[in-house]
Amino acid sequence: MKKTLAAAAIVLTAAPMSGSGAAATPQAASGVEMAAFPLDVAGVRLGMSASEARAALVKAGYAMPATNGVSYGPSLAARVRAEAARRRTGSATSPAMSDRVMTQLQGVGPNRASITVGLTATPAGGSTVTSVFLTMPQEVMKGDAFLRQVVAKYGKPDGSRDQGMTPAWCSAPLKSVCGTSTPFQRRPEALPNLKASVVYNDNTIRLQDGAEQDRERERTFAATVDGAAPKTDRAAF
Repeated sequence: MKKTLAAAAIVLTAAPMSGSGAAATPQAASGVEMAAFPLDVAGVRLGMSASEARAALVKAGYAMPATNGVSYGPSLAARVRAEAARRRTGSATSPAMSDRVMTQLQGVGPNRASITVGLTATPAGGSTVTSVFLTMPQEVMKGDAFLRQVVAKYGKPDGSRDQGMTPAWCSAPLKSVCGTSTPFQRRPEALPNLKASVVYNDNTIRLQDGAEQDRERERTFAATVDGAAPKTDRAAF
């Protein structure tokens, strides 16, 4: 067990709780202004660039497949050009993949741990981290040992579900409802959050941007398209 816990410490290696530099304002590059969410998974934080995320994973002991562990998609500028062209002509146009950014990065860590980093294209170019998902089989590390290490890294959970088997940490405005289902008010998932779980056969950690950040990115995209291909105020009749 000691060997397993030691290796898992590499998998969940912590970055400082109060960061600086490029990751200090993770939503700024996406055009969404809010305080940085301080938690990381294997050193990867929301708002990091693709190169920063890769460097953090390497430092945490993860190996990155040379090709099949990386996915790409069109840059935000390419998406805007394609949508503006469709609006002007009515014909669907695929975004040019020659102008592409990284959208997913996968790594394999110690003791069969695996991690998937999701990235989203930004107005400034490139892409930044918007989700991190770590999984580790319980046949390698028991769930209770995994949860102890999770709490040791992140501190006391803001809330939990599944009889304590799914602890959660939320952004400051939503800490009071973290881990609960709130159908008639702002949900915990509205802002950046982190959840760990040992409910099934895998130990998992999921760090993700909030639904409000997703909607703001879509509003930014729509506004940029409007600027590139303004809607007309005259009809021909």
